[in-house]
Amino acid sequence: MTSPSSPSSYLQHVADLERRLTTDDALRRAVGGEFVAMGRLEYYLLRSRGLRDEHLVVDVGCGSGRLACQLAPFPSLRYIGSDVVPRLLTYATDLCRRPDWKFVHTDGTKIPCADGMADFVCFFSVFTHLPQEDIYRYFREAHRILKPGGLLVMSFLEFRVPLHWNTFIASVDGTREEGHLNQFIERDALHAWALHAGFEVRGIHGGDTAYIPVPEEIRLEDGSRMVDAGSLGQSVAVLQKRLPTEGAKKPTGRDSTSSLSAPTPQPTRPLDRPAPAQRPDAPMVNVSTRAHLSAGGVLNVGFVVGGTVTRRVLVRAVGPALNVFGVHAPLAHPTLEIFSGDNSHGQNREGWGGAPGVAAITSALGAFPLPVGSKDAALVLDLAPGAYSAVVKAAQATDEGDVLLEVYLVD
Repeated sequence: MTSPSSPSSYLQHVADLERRLTTDDALRRAVGGEFVAMGRLEYYLLRSRGLRDEHLVVDVGCGSGRLACQLAPFPSLRYIGSDVVPRLLTYATDLCRRPDWKFVHTDGTKIPCADGMADFVCFFSVFTHLPQEDIYRYFREAHRILKPGGLLVMSFLEFRVPLHWNTFIASVDGTREEGHLNQFIERDALHAWALHAGFEVRGIHGGDTAYIPVPEEIRLEDGSRMVDAGSLGQSVAVLQKRLPTEGAKKPTGRDSTSSLSAPTPQPTRPLDRPAPAQRPDAPMVNVSTRAHLSAGGVLNVGFVVGGTVTRRVLVRAVGPALNVFGVHAPLAHPTLEIFSGDNSHGQNREGWGGAPGVAAITSALGAFPLPVGSKDAALVLDLAPGAYSAVVKAAQATDEGDVLLEVYLVD
């Protein structure tokens, strides 16, 4: 995507590409290459964060429509794209063929959307080319146009990722084809900007990890493939506009009991994770609690499956994956076992292993994804009505750290 840091430089860059390449190749390459694959990954990233067909997506720096053309087949989805290069906007308009959508030329940090209207605001490969002052201006603009609870999704470069360091060195040595600014952002800066602009950080994913659940094989132009999970190459942060009730006390503690049979209550959630997607007519979708396990400690959480029929549930004991939410001491390797009385209904002691079924259900529920190779534990179980206990321990008795126990109603 393209950004407004120096509009004239981008106009020149696009013109240079069009002189050397075919129109399609030039305008698709202008947004960074891998036009189809990256567009699919951006689409699946938004879906994994709860994007629904009736939502309004505002795509800042939309370029030639890499994300837009993936969203276009959904007739109820609303969209506003903005960019500093009119030529790219014309191409995106022709590519998407959505007369109900808006593609708007901009030359500053104002977003062409009314207050409180957007469900998602995306900045893919935008903050990578802006001074920090402009990034924060965009944070404030995103807060203005988002609904309470709406999400800001952004990609960025950071020095902790080796591939990003190579980008920095290429800029230092002057070996990059284009001469744009390459901005690096530290995570402390993201947290500070979010705090002052009215956001909560809901997730940060390093560009060297597979953090986007993908239900299909995605092939890159060099022949490599992404299966089950993928990455944009840049790191990604997800921020949520604070809800009016965000300051309410969240459930904590080592022993608790919750029911999955209440008619329509709101799901409980800890401060460091996103709210799951839910249907307006659904029963309780998710109960969760976060605790710190001392060496040799046990977290025992009770829950009740109500009704008269067997229900499918997803139970997760999340440790390592908490580090992307700024949890500094997560439990390195939690184990998980489900009991009713003395009867065990399933256990996970070696990590969830990237199981496709778990990944697909996680994505469908709108829960944050677990890295494929992580030692986080997860189980999908069919449970009859009754009372159950989820028991979490450390795989190594001497380990300690924070763990998040979650129970999701699947169907």
